[in-house]
Amino acid sequence: MDMRKIISLMESAGQGRKLTRNAFIYLEPRGGAQFAQCASCYLFMPDRQRCSIFGPDDVVVANASCGLYVNGTPHDDQEIISAVTPEEAGYVLGQVRCQNCTWFDAEASTCGLFELLNKADPGAFDMEPKVNAKGCCNAWQSAYPHLTDL
Repeated sequence: MDMRKIISLMESAGQGRKLTRNAFIYLEPRGGAQFAQCASCYLFMPDRQRCSIFGPDDVVVANASCGLYVNGTPHDDQEIISAVTPEEAGYVLGQVRCQNCTWFDAEASTCGLFELLNKADPGAFDMEPKVNAKGCCNAWQSAYPHLTDL
């Protein structure tokens, strides 16, 4: 999400609309442990180890993820369009589920970031803090930065 969109969201909040966790594209899990990984992304080309929106030389592995995840069945019959770089998309190797995030409180099944934002500015934020351990969002931060394959 670029800064213009964030400012627009903040301005909307000032007009009576509070920001929800949708601002971070929080997604509930759909099917299995590979949710929000390239292995279950529509844009992934598994046999070619590529992503249809990255460049033709950008190798992509099934257990990686990025902020442009689209749940669906991956397939190799796609054109590579080079719309974004892996860096721009937030491509990371590792499972970006809530349970692997520094913000996740496993005992309460809540997101500390969402709670923090609610407390910091309750007039602007209405983030549901209860999350699914296998859910994910674009605010994910690795709780295990020394590991690359969780």
